[in-house]
Amino acid sequence: LGTTLHWYLMIECDSRLPAGKMYAKVAFRFQKKLQEISDGAAQRDVLKRQGELVEALSVRAREIRASKDARSKKIEKLRSYISDPKHGLCPLPAPLPLPLDARIQVTSITAEKSSVFKSNLFPLLLWFETTEKPPEEDVTIVNPDYPIIFKNGDDLRQDQLVIQLFTLMDRLLRRENLDLRLSPYSVLATSATEGMIQFVPSKSLAAIMAEHGSLQNYLRVDHADDGALGSFGIEAGVLDTFVRSCAGYSVLTYVLGVGDRHLDNLMLSPDGHFFHVDFGYILGRDPKPYPPPVKVCKEMVDAMGGTSSAHYARFQSLCYTAFMCLRKNANLILNLVALMVDAGIQDIQLEPDKAVWKVQEKFMLDLSEEDAIKQFEVLLNDTSYLTVVFDRIHDW
Repeated sequence: LGTTLHWYLMIECDSRLPAGKMYAKVAFRFQKKLQEISDGAAQRDVLKRQGELVEALSVRAREIRASKDARSKKIEKLRSYISDPKHGLCPLPAPLPLPLDARIQVTSITAEKSSVFKSNLFPLLLWFETTEKPPEEDVTIVNPDYPIIFKNGDDLRQDQLVIQLFTLMDRLLRRENLDLRLSPYSVLATSATEGMIQFVPSKSLAAIMAEHGSLQNYLRVDHADDGALGSFGIEAGVLDTFVRSCAGYSVLTYVLGVGDRHLDNLMLSPDGHFFHVDFGYILGRDPKPYPPPVKVCKEMVDAMGGTSSAHYARFQSLCYTAFMCLRKNANLILNLVALMVDAGIQDIQLEPDKAVWKVQEKFMLDLSEEDAIKQFEVLLNDTSYLTVVFDRIHDW
């Protein structure tokens, strides 16, 4: 918690808003308190080393982004920088709790695995080596390495908020014994213009469709099971994970009004975990006209066997159950959104007085439980094949 608090305070200290001075005082008191506890000096040293790591990565990310070199040359320079012992990245001087997730102790960055993405900001892909397997056997991590994306030139605070709310809603659902195989990846804004994102090995639905022709074909690559009855030759557990995670994210993105959904920011891992990335539009904002309130695309439905299949019926049932569960906890979710009104989040700042109302209307609290579920059922049924039109427009 101390690491998380420290980085949250660092961002607010940089704010030009009047509250920035208040957060600076809190950060000062936090550092003073650390001096008063037995292991405070060690914790202060960890925070100092984390700051040095972030600064080193920030400088490198800015240089690569500004460089006119070809991407292959950028990757070559990044790997050369990491592997140079004088920079203290391969290995690190001593194990260090990763700022993104302090439960993870990292020891080095693997130079030969690190890379640079093709997008305009040229974010860095960095593969950290860890001291041991992550706690709680996190399903989003498939080996002792912990890959992250370091991004410069983007304000990740809105993504961070969305992931925090996703994590909360996942816990609320699990408390009701509803496991929707959600995998909210970690996000940490280290400043208003850069930050870290946990990298989950996966492919966008656009890439999968281009390479494999269907989501089913993609899932069969690593998890084929010719003897699996009713699961299209895919291991039953993998297809179940796909159906559950589709249902979960359909409801979560509906509640937060996540916009700008297309096949490039819908992701699927080989083990069936479906998830969303890039949350630049929330609370109903969307660059496309008339966006569907529930985000379900044709490719997802086809992978379940179509709207008349048992898997799609299961998907619908899970959506209804998840919606009603979250609706029962609407006050908690709305209170947390209200706390974020003054946090400088882009889409909240546009209409801060309406932020809570925009989420509240999603829960349809003015209706009875029976009427609310009926209305949500109408929204879900109206959406299933409408989204494909907007996906095709995006492709153009």
